[in-house]
Amino acid sequence: MLKLSKLLNKYNKQYLYKEKTNVWQFRRYEKELSRQDLFFKIKNDEDFIRFEVIRTSYDNMREIQNKFFDLKAEFGEVWDVISYQEKHFLLYQKLAPFMDSLKHFIYQDKRYFVAFFDDLINAYYDHDMLMFENDAYRKYLYDFNKIVIDPSKFGILPVKSGFSQVDFIVGDDDNYVLYSSLVNRFYKDNNAGISFGISKPLNEEQVHTIASFIYNNEKEALVDYLIFNQLGSKRLLKRLKRVKRKLIKWNFQLLL
Repeated sequence: MLKLSKLLNKYNKQYLYKEKTNVWQFRRYEKELSRQDLFFKIKNDEDFIRFEVIRTSYDNMREIQNKFFDLKAEFGEVWDVISYQEKHFLLYQKLAPFMDSLKHFIYQDKRYFVAFFDDLINAYYDHDMLMFENDAYRKYLYDFNKIVIDPSKFGILPVKSGFSQVDFIVGDDDNYVLYSSLVNRFYKDNNAGISFGISKPLNEEQVHTIASFIYNNEKEALVDYLIFNQLGSKRLLKRLKRVKRKLIKWNFQLLL
């Protein structure tokens, strides 16, 4: 499949990490991520997908914080005289529906909004923001580099839950195929560095069919499908037919 991937990519040179809007987006977050030890150079689409998981996590974190402070201000002087239990009740009457609207994923039966925090900090963001009124944790609202963890701990779960613009098409948590409609590109497992750029627009059925062939390593079926549906330029289709003839010859020799 690697040779086929290289062939297809010669005819589709669009990549997520090279798109102008994506480059601008990364630069917009670059300074803050560097300050929090979350910065890394983006050299390929896999890196960019990882960045998107971090960016969505960061946005979730800031949105929850802002909502929390807005609600505190809304309660006014009452906030300073009521008990912890009363604060919690009043806060989550309004905060809980807002939290439900944010992107999140489930890991070991717990809800995560921030993929670069562990389960304890995510628990605070999920259902106990009052912990950040404690001096021991207040400092982590804005300078949290000491509690950052590697988001790869959660594997593909954040991507499956919409933390990136790519779509999870088929597979499980370890073996899967992703797809970007922006650059018309499929990604196998997101860590092998293998992607398949298609040079013609695809409908939903075609996306799922091609993803299935890639997931199952069905090279010959994929080549046939691309040829039959004319999913490429005349030059590419000509080269794919050449690939098909070689595959037929190879399969025939195996039968001898």
